[in-house]
Amino acid sequence: MSTYSAIDTLVAIVDGDTIVPGMGVVLPTGVGLTQYYDPETTDVTPNYANTPIMFYPQCYSSASGKFVVPTTGKWYKGNPEASGALILDIANTAVESGYSSVFEKSSYTVNGLVFPALKIKGNLASSTNLNDVPIYFKGEFNGIECMCNGEVKVVSTTGKEFDILINCVNEDGNPDTVIDNDSEKLELTPQLQCNGVTQATSSSNWTWYRGSVAAANKVTHSAGVTELSGEVLTLYDGGVEGTEEYIAVYKDSSREIRKHIQVSDTHDPYYIDIGRSTNSNQVHSTDTVKYTPSVIKRTDGTIVSSAKFTFNVYSEDGTYDVTQANVTSYTVSGADVKNYGGLHVRITCSI
Repeated sequence: MSTYSAIDTLVAIVDGDTIVPGMGVVLPTGVGLTQYYDPETTDVTPNYANTPIMFYPQCYSSASGKFVVPTTGKWYKGNPEASGALILDIANTAVESGYSSVFEKSSYTVNGLVFPALKIKGNLASSTNLNDVPIYFKGEFNGIECMCNGEVKVVSTTGKEFDILINCVNEDGNPDTVIDNDSEKLELTPQLQCNGVTQATSSSNWTWYRGSVAAANKVTHSAGVTELSGEVLTLYDGGVEGTEEYIAVYKDSSREIRKHIQVSDTHDPYYIDIGRSTNSNQVHSTDTVKYTPSVIKRTDGTIVSSAKFTFNVYSEDGTYDVTQANVTSYTVSGADVKNYGGLHVRITCSI
């Protein structure tokens, strides 16, 4: 018996295919998504002018069981509805006036697909900008409009701020979070960082977990499934069923820090169509979102009859964590999505 899973993330704003939004990121080794600004020296770490990063839309079609490339789309800095938010229309070559020193049109090829990408080649943190910088991509995927979001955090500090950076690459060494026909394994390397600079650690300080915030299981070494070499975790096909969440935990005598990462497998014999009642993952507080999932055989698209599912709905910080087993549908309220700053919906089924 195998267990298959899918994870959807609902964010508060505002029948056929369902597009599950996601934002991919390409990070050089040792470079993370937090920029630290020191007001005493005006130094910014890491310096994106020296080590650029990239975002790309990584959206999953639950009807076809694979990631899809958008046909149209635009990149925005901050609220897409705000004046001056537009950075770039992917149909054009140049970025909008005022953004050319920081952003650049690019592309990223992974698993045989070429995604439009936004390169960040300048620093977002400065003496005049100490706020987090949200990046949005709004486009069409298989005729359905969808919006993805990423964020560069900005921290002003003269002290020490610790975080974990997880570098996830495929067997070719390219940043990737998907196992498919072109990628047979993923290698996850956690790094402890202080103000954006990688710190030396011992492998004994690290532990990996698999699962949600409250229902996580410690990862053990299993050849060809979940292989551990020090703090480095290598995942093979058997270690990723559908979409999974892994958690890296660093602990020493003075601190405990954890970081989550989602990975996917798109060449399992079966996959879950999440059956979300809305095309978008963005919901108003007055909305309700109903999931009526199904298990689909990848070879011929037939639906597995009489499938029952377990839903685990949880917030990022673990203050909300609800599980309901052996059901065929589940409803999430927009009020809960708003109150907890977004919710993850993990759907599993054993067949």
